[in-house]
Amino acid sequence: MLKNEKILIFIDWFLPGYKAGGPIQSVNNIIFHLHDTFDISIVTSNKDLGEALPYADLEFNRWQVRANYKVIYLDENHQNRNFYRNLLKEEAYQYVYFNSLFSIQFTLLPLWVMRNSSLKCVLAPRGMVGKGALAIKPFKKKLFISLFKLKGLHKRLIWHATSHLEQQEIEQQFGHDLDIRIASNLSSKMTPFSFKEKQANRLNVFFLSRIALKKNLLKALDYLSYTDVSHHIKFSIIGPVDEQDYWDTCEAFIEKMPKHVEVNYLGAIPNNQLHAVLKDQHILLLPTMHENFGHVIMESWQNGCPVLISDQTPWLDLEEKYLGYAISLSKSDMFVKQLNYFSEMDADHFHKWSKSAYDFAAAFTQKPQLVIDTKKLFK
Repeated sequence: MLKNEKILIFIDWFLPGYKAGGPIQSVNNIIFHLHDTFDISIVTSNKDLGEALPYADLEFNRWQVRANYKVIYLDENHQNRNFYRNLLKEEAYQYVYFNSLFSIQFTLLPLWVMRNSSLKCVLAPRGMVGKGALAIKPFKKKLFISLFKLKGLHKRLIWHATSHLEQQEIEQQFGHDLDIRIASNLSSKMTPFSFKEKQANRLNVFFLSRIALKKNLLKALDYLSYTDVSHHIKFSIIGPVDEQDYWDTCEAFIEKMPKHVEVNYLGAIPNNQLHAVLKDQHILLLPTMHENFGHVIMESWQNGCPVLISDQTPWLDLEEKYLGYAISLSKSDMFVKQLNYFSEMDADHFHKWSKSAYDFAAAFTQKPQLVIDTKKLFK
């Protein structure tokens, strides 16, 4: 494959933004692993998720050259059909990649502009068609899907599923006569393994995600409130406030937490600074309603942290590999039981789980097939 083949990627938020979490890392890792094969250009907004002000010290609406890609940051006045139409005329792109399903500015508008072109369009729904995800604001999402199908847009796409589970979810919403290709998310380089200090009946737990209903922080707090009072648990919440009303409810719950559970909100942390925080953490607690992949889950394993997650992700049967537990959201008592179990571990017992998590992540992220599968999205 010649290097002069060009990919144009549309994404709502990108570096130096970080508050959108996994999707930014997904695209950044695609660039890292594929830039030797393709010329990659990024079209994105000029603000981070939830921010009213644009990035400081960046030029907008003009191409910026980075080490492995080009990027253009668009203000709201340039996120329109005319600008996209002119943008597509500037270069002879072979492929266009959309990093969202329900984005009007960075999926629907540009896709509509190129509906009659010969460009190959790849769309990653990023877990947005899962049952748990569609249950949130269902009317708006079902209307969007209906319009998408009515215009026949789903038929002219290559669909990027990150797992067989997501492939089934796409087929349930859009039908079986589709070009769906499975390529698991790529990951960044790992830091060397380090032994974690751990005392019996003491546990450092973290939540790493956007603070929104789908991610289920309130349920995580509820589980922690029922843990054994003889334990000392530190719970660190990491991530931006995406839904203020939901965070207000969480804060009210935190005020009533039992004394043996210490809760700290650390805010949003850039991905390149996460290792410094996670090196002192023991386990991830994420009772999410749905994840198509779960970058934060892999991020946890990469940092030697087992996980307590819902069974609404592709990561199941974790206990036998000493990676953690995937538990039904209907079984609150099991979440509490496993929190107590990890809390009771001493350093030697926990080390077995921590090293297993790290080794699994190392083996998974270094598979050459992952890069091969991602390149096949654009064949």
